[in-house]
This record gives sequence, structure tokens and C-alpha cells, in this order.
Amino acid sequence: MRILLIEDEEILASVLLKSLTKQHYVVDVVQDGQMGWEYTQSTNYDLLLIDVGLPKLDGITLCQRLRSSGCFTPILLMTAKDGSRERIQGLDAGADDYLIKPLDLEELQARIRALIRRGDRPCTPILEVGSLRLDPSSCEVTYNNKLLELTAKEYSLLELFLRNPSRVFSRGDIIEHLWTFDDPPQEETVKSHIKYLRQKLKAVGAVDWIENVYGLGYRLNPGREQGRQGEQGKQGGKEKSQVVSPQVEEQFQQAMGGLWKQYEGLMVQRLAVLEELAAALSNKTLTQELRKSAEREAHKLAGVLGMFEQDNGTQLAREIEQILGKDGDLSASEKRQLLTLIEDLGNIINLMAQNVDYQTSTAIAPEISSRLILIDPNLQLGSQLQQLVECMGICWQQISNLEDAKNFLQTTSPDLVVLNIDDIGWRKESLALLSDLATRTPPVPVLVLAATDELVERVTLAQYGARGFLVKPVTAAQVWDVSCQILQRTRSLRVNILAVDDDPLILAALRPMLEPWGMRMTGLENPLRFWEVLQSTKPDLLILDVEMPHINGIELCRAVRTDPQWQELPIVFLTAHREMETVQQVFAVGGDDYVIKPVVGAELLARITHRLERSRLLQSLSTKDPLTGLANQFQSNRDLQHLIAQAEKNQQSVCLAILSVTDFRQINIKYGHQAGNEVLQRWSRLFQSVFCSGEVLGYWGNGEFIVGVSGLTKTEVNHRLGEILTTLRQQIFTAFDGDRFQVICNFAVVEYPNDGLTIQSLYQVGSNAGYNS
Repeated sequence: MRILLIEDEEILASVLLKSLTKQHYVVDVVQDGQMGWEYTQSTNYDLLLIDVGLPKLDGITLCQRLRSSGCFTPILLMTAKDGSRERIQGLDAGADDYLIKPLDLEELQARIRALIRRGDRPCTPILEVGSLRLDPSSCEVTYNNKLLELTAKEYSLLELFLRNPSRVFSRGDIIEHLWTFDDPPQEETVKSHIKYLRQKLKAVGAVDWIENVYGLGYRLNPGREQGRQGEQGKQGGKEKSQVVSPQVEEQFQQAMGGLWKQYEGLMVQRLAVLEELAAALSNKTLTQELRKSAEREAHKLAGVLGMFEQDNGTQLAREIEQILGKDGDLSASEKRQLLTLIEDLGNIINLMAQNVDYQTSTAIAPEISSRLILIDPNLQLGSQLQQLVECMGICWQQISNLEDAKNFLQTTSPDLVVLNIDDIGWRKESLALLSDLATRTPPVPVLVLAATDELVERVTLAQYGARGFLVKPVTAAQVWDVSCQILQRTRSLRVNILAVDDDPLILAALRPMLEPWGMRMTGLENPLRFWEVLQSTKPDLLILDVEMPHINGIELCRAVRTDPQWQELPIVFLTAHREMETVQQVFAVGGDDYVIKPVVGAELLARITHRLERSRLLQSLSTKDPLTGLANQFQSNRDLQHLIAQAEKNQQSVCLAILSVTDFRQINIKYGHQAGNEVLQRWSRLFQSVFCSGEVLGYWGNGEFIVGVSGLTKTEVNHRLGEILTTLRQQIFTAFDGDRFQVICNFAVVEYPNDGLTIQSLYQVGSNAGYNS
């Protein structure tokens, strides 16, 4: 757990640092309130330990600023013995607890443990999963009452996983939680700590409890030892470098079984060409054309057999390809070797055909169709929703109670969940389910049906991860309309990948690797159609095979890089070639990365994720306002145009609300730009919490925010803004010099099509009519 200690007295800071690190906390130490503020803005902490009498920015003012900015991190204040007024001010400013100096270190540790384990979900002081127990008070870890001797970092890693049992942590996340700014490690260091922690857990019987999530990171997944013993034996006791999540692994294996059945004829055809070559060798009738044809088929087999866990088959096919690819005539020993290799490869392929369990194979298409879940006891609502979508070939599945929903969702990752937050069970358990769905990998979007339309309720549910909000009673049409908006937004966030490979089996196998993680893949066998498909699919990432007929991947990449529209498109190559010459060619023409065939899903996902992070950063810089995180004027204008087009199609109205900070320029002049920035950021967070039901939200600069809402009249939008405006007026801000001030919000609401037919005309009407305040 990570703590920020803000204390200017060096001796006390040193004592506290030593005491806290002994309890395996990661501690950053700063000496003044202003520096403390800057640290809280750059990383997330589990607790803030703040002295009241700080230079530059005192502890109480810092506490007020943190709470005003929407920071909910637990705060423990340290006050002087006679500072009763300070203690009262500190608690009123939002502190969670306080301690009086001189400090009792044992009491300090107990209060820290109490604050850290406070949360929205009930939890006990002892962190316990199955037979694994971690006691934060004694820093002891046991499994089946066996004590585990862990290093400080191993202990911290395990505590992180136990406190966040369903969350996936990337190596970067782990570094952020467990290392200080002054001691940043390499990512390989994280991998080493994970490895050693796994080994110690395994030694006491907790086998494979820390899971590699398909190249994306790590999470706690207990009870994985069942059915793994035989697999570990095959690996000779080595630490497995990759463990796939059971749900994804089962889905992938089923899909691959179906692919083998679908493409078995193609595999047999490829083998037949090699067997024809073997016969020609025996009869001394081998032609150059047959030799080249057999080399191509061996190359294809080498690229796919490993994807069916037939690494030996891949190696045999590679050796055949290498022998046939040599210049000159084949020697007698090479001919004998070829005959043996082809016979062995034939045995493997024939054995695979016999072992495939056709009963477990499933079609891929149903796996990627829409899966919509309604968690609500209202059977009439479920029936009406189903009637609305029957003609589209979509199915709603209704679950009427929370326990059944939790059990069902343990093995299913739907496209959307509609959750009645109040009527299905205990509210805390409903919120826990909402949080779990929002933090999955990939996240599951949730539309919440709530009993009240209060601002606090909207903000709370948004913090738990709700993507949409409706107030009961609701109609099926309302639920479906908002669901469609959420699905559209979610799908627009999904990664769109175009894969070009002349082997249909490769394309088919990539789909079950990528689609469980929210990636939509378009496969293209014919490279001659590449430009047409590229323009129509507009992918976020391109996967190219190196070796293809007519035009190869190297040539396609070169053409892409000459077009200004696609110069920044991430490109990952697939190749069965390992030689440096091919790798150099890939990077020379503008490729970003390459993966050796046969493709391993985890490696491909990791490389795709890495490339997309860079691409998303560039896109974010061009479409988002960096200060507020909202869509900028250009992007939100496009979103509003789309909202109006949809409203026109559905014969609905659209309202545009314009909200601005009164005298924003004067605030910057009087209190400083940092204070002005704090106003914008706090307003932005509030707007994002409230407007999460398909509205368009943007920042247009100079203190001006816009909100686009469809399906409501001007009167209804004005009513909805009432509580928000009251909250904005009640906000208190603190300038750098300690001055406190409040901000007035001006607003105007205009309606399409009554007040204008374009965004510009609507904006003009709103501005000319004058703002309300």
C-alpha cells in the first residue's frame, strides 16, 4: 500500500518513514504542503499522512483543497497537543482521523490500518482468500496455517492482489503502487518478484494463484491448481511464463477445435502436396514446380500447426521448408531426411484429426454476437425488451435476483448489463457487482436503473463504474434507447483490427485470440483488395503477413506509409521467417513490430496493446482537452452533429446546454491560473459523474462547457440542471495564497430544431439570449 507523508520536521519524518516501511508500506516523503499537493495530482495513494503546521500550504488548507478537487483518499492529520481548534478545523475540512503529537507509533499503525481497510465494500482486518491469510497488523502470511517467509516486496505484491481480488494489474500499475518516485525499477524486476512469489505460494500448495491475464497483466485467481498437475509435469517443473484465464482459455480451445474441423480438408491438401513430393523423390520424377509448391505448403503448415499446440509439427514443417529452399539439387541424405520428415508430419496431422473432440467445438459467430443481460425482478420489463429486439436477432437474458446474477456472470462476459440497483438484493452487494463489472478486463458496460434522480446518487454510481443512468419507473423503449447509445460508445472504443494473410486458417485463428478482449477483427485473404478494405474498415491497427502471392506485406506497408492518412497507423507483421534480413526489411518499410508464426495469443496481445497505447496517446492529444479530459471543441462538435442526425432520424428533440465560469479571465488574474485550472477540473469531474447516460460533453475553452442531450425538452433539461447548478455554486476554492473564493455558473439551454437547425445557429441563439446564473 502506498502512503504520502507530508512532514517538514526532518527527524520525525525519518522516524515515521522507518516505522512505515517496516510495515511494508511504500512511502513518499515531502516537506511542504504545496509539494504534497503536486504529488497527489501525479499519482494515487492509499493514505495521506499530513502534518497541520506545514510551510507554503498548511495541512488544513491542503485537506480542503484535496476534498474540493474530488479526492477521496483517507487523510490522517497530525496536530499539536494543544491544537484542539486545529483538530476541529481539520475534521471539518474533510480529514478522516487525527493524531496528537508526540505520536504513539503503535497507535499510528493501528489507525492507518483502520483507514486503509475502510472502503465501500465491507472487509475484515484480516485479508483472507480460501486458506491464504494475510494479517496487516503482524505482517504475517499463512497458507493452511503454514507460515510464508516473504520479502518486503513479495508481501506488498500479495497484499495488493488480496485487496483487489478481481483487478488486473499491469507491470506499470504494480510499479506505481509498490515503488517510490526515488526508486523506480525496471519492468523485468516486477516479473522477477512475481516469479518468486509464485514459487513460494506453490511450495505451500497455492499453485498458480497469480495469473498472467493473456499478456495484459497479473491478477489473483485462487484455486487454479485443479487439472494443472499433468501440465506442470510436462514442463519439467519449470515456472510457466504464461497462464491463461480459464474462461478465455476454454473459449479459445473450443474455437480452435472448431477451426480444425472447419479447415481439416485444407491441412490434408497441404500434406498431400508434401506426400506427392515424397512419391516423386522415390520415383525420381521430382520437378522444380512441385518442389516450389511443396516448399510453399510446408511454409503454411509451419505457420499454423503451433497454434494447435503442435510445436513438433511446426518444427518438422520448418525443416522441410529449409531443405526445399536450398539452391541446387538435393543430396541423397537430404532426400532421405525429407522422406522421414514428411512421414512424421503426416502422422502428427492424422493423429490430430483423430483426437479432435467435435462435440466441444463451437461456432465463433455466436460468441461475438450481442449478449445483453437484464438484472431486474420486473418480468414485464424483460418481456417488453425482448419484443423490441426480436426482429434484430438479438436476445435479452433476464435474471431476477442478485445471487443468480453473480453466479451467471462468473463465467460470462456480456456486451451490456442493465442493473436494477435497488430491487435485486442488498445495495452494497449490488454496488460491489457494479464495481466488479466495471473493473473487468475488458470492462462490461452497465446501465443502472435507480429509484431517485438525486445528484449524489448519480455521482456515486458513476464512481462505481456505471456507464448509464435511468430513473424508475422506466419503459422498455427508454432502456433500449440508452442501451443502444452505450453499446455504440463502447463499440467505438473497441480496437478495430485489419489482418491481411493469404492463409484463411491464420485469419480464423486470430479471431478467438483477439475478440474476447474487445478487439474487432476484419480478415482479408486477397491482398489485391487491401486498399479497398483499408478505406472501408478504417482500422486502429494493421496486421500483415510478410509472404503472400501477388503482393507481399512489405510492399503493402510501403504503400501505407506513403499515404498521409495512414502514416501513423500501427503495423504489426506476422512472419514464419526468423532471419535478420526479414526483420530488417519489416522495420525499414515502416513496420512497428513483428510476431513469429505460429502466433502465440499472449505475445500478440501484448504487442498490439503496446502499439495501441502510443496511437491512443496521439489520438487523445488531438481530440481531448488536456486540462479537463473532456472532448475538445472539434471532437464534441462532431459528436453533437451525430447526436442531431440520430435525433432527426428518430424524430426527437436535442437540447444544447452551455455552461460557463463567470468572469473566468478575472479569476485567473486575481487568483492565478492554477486556481482557474482547479475550477475547470472540478467542474469537469462533476459533469462526467452526472452526464453518463449518452449525453455529449465537451470543453470549448475560456471556461465554457457544453452538454448535448437528446430526447428531452428545454424545460426538462433546465429542471435537470437545477441541482447541478446548486452544487456548483456551493463549491469553495482555495488560491495559492490561501484566499478562498466561490464561482458563479452562467448557463443557457437551447433546443433543436425549435431554436436552430445547426450547432452554430443553436450556439448563437444561446449566446445572444444571454446566460442565466
